[in-house]
Amino acid sequence: MNKQAGFSLVEIMIALLIGLFLMGGILQIFSASQQTYRMQSNLARLQENGRFALDLLAHDLRMAGYWGCLIGTNTDITGVDNNTGVITVDNGTDSIAIKAAFTVPPILSCGTPVTTDPTYILASSATAYKIYTNPYPTLYKSFNGIWRPLIDGIQNMQILYGIDSDGDYAANYYVAANNVANMQQVVSLRISLLVVTLDDYLATQLLAYTYNGVTTTPADRKIRRVINTTIAIRNRLL
Repeated sequence: MNKQAGFSLVEIMIALLIGLFLMGGILQIFSASQQTYRMQSNLARLQENGRFALDLLAHDLRMAGYWGCLIGTNTDITGVDNNTGVITVDNGTDSIAIKAAFTVPPILSCGTPVTTDPTYILASSATAYKIYTNPYPTLYKSFNGIWRPLIDGIQNMQILYGIDSDGDYAANYYVAANNVANMQQVVSLRISLLVVTLDDYLATQLLAYTYNGVTTTPADRKIRRVINTTIAIRNRLL
């Protein structure tokens, strides 16, 4: 009667080695799948944040100067080009403030304007946008002087002002805020947003990007996209 023999040490070592190879392959597949999921999730959120930011900006900015039957103001649009030295605004980003009747119908009837409601005090009817990193780059919105974070992942905002120089209600050229001689000639705004993912280490290498005519290689491995739109200021297009 033959005795049953066990595995030799060499056979056990070979089996362990094969098992390690199989486990390593499984872990590599899992890691790659997890990284792909992180990238796709961050890209989806990046695109969503960018579209949402443009929609909100367009909704408010195109209303600049809307007062119904009330008398408007010559300062219903103000902008700052490439902020510097402001504690709560990121350097190198644009900011803009507009004035309009946003919350309450500006008239009871076209012949009877409401002039007592504080909504129509110009100083309390301003809406403004800025970029501030705390802790993530974020688009902030102010209404009646109160700043609130609106959408994160917005790293930079650049605004060009379309100037109607010949009175045909169409922009003849676009300039930065500090080159606008008369804001009453602005009939459209060209908005450019630099949107960035919140998570780092998504790319396998440093990704250079071009924004506002400048190519930059960041120190992180986040993904960035540039989105643009042009907004007509409806109350200037008579």
